[in-house]
Amino acid sequence: MSEQLDDAIIDKLPPEIVEHIEILERMRKDFVANVSHELRTPLTVIMGYIEALRDEAKTNPHLPGPLFDKIYKQSLRMQSIIEDLLALSRIETNKQIAVSDETVDVNILLNTIVQSAEPLIQRKQQSVTVEIETSLKLAGNQEELHSLFSNLIFNAIKYTPDAGRINVRWYAKGADCIFEVQDTGIGIAPKYIPRLTERFYRVDKGRSRESGGTGLGLAIAKHILIRHKGHLEIESEEDKGSLFRCLFR
Repeated sequence: MSEQLDDAIIDKLPPEIVEHIEILERMRKDFVANVSHELRTPLTVIMGYIEALRDEAKTNPHLPGPLFDKIYKQSLRMQSIIEDLLALSRIETNKQIAVSDETVDVNILLNTIVQSAEPLIQRKQQSVTVEIETSLKLAGNQEELHSLFSNLIFNAIKYTPDAGRINVRWYAKGADCIFEVQDTGIGIAPKYIPRLTERFYRVDKGRSRESGGTGLGLAIAKHILIRHKGHLEIESEEDKGSLFRCLFR
């Protein structure tokens, strides 16, 4: 169902209108999935040629090496967008299918993600603390949960200035299992928070592009949480930081 229409509005619409909206939504999802697949192959070919030109430019001063580097950088960004679109399409399409009953060791999962982020953390001289209830596990799809937690952790690193602090927590509270990422980053004005999980929505478009974001990470996170019967809470204040909280029941 369209993100622009919530359940309360849908319930008030005539059945034929709801059916038409559902058809349009299926067409949108199919279009995005098909276009993303079609773009992947030519982009792979383009990147192969650019890589060859970059290598040749290292030994040939007549070739514009810096120009090839810029083209390659933008190709990587396009590749990231396509992969995120495909991931979102898969998750949306399968959102009514029960996730795997496998038990995911969140302790191992989070430590793996933080280790992969270590080069970026060191480059930005940030302080990252990880607090985990090691005995607390989660039933779900490991690949999707990796994508969810990774998106939130890397977002915090990207949008937190050098020497900032990030705290990652996994704990139980009552009947809920809770994953939190809190940072001392740039923060978000409250008026923007309701739109953060929309596809391609950016509070500051220029700043997001500089950080390498695709504008799809939180949309992917939202749909993964839907599939795992969880929901996302966001607290933030400009220039003071943000808290992203995932609740699983």
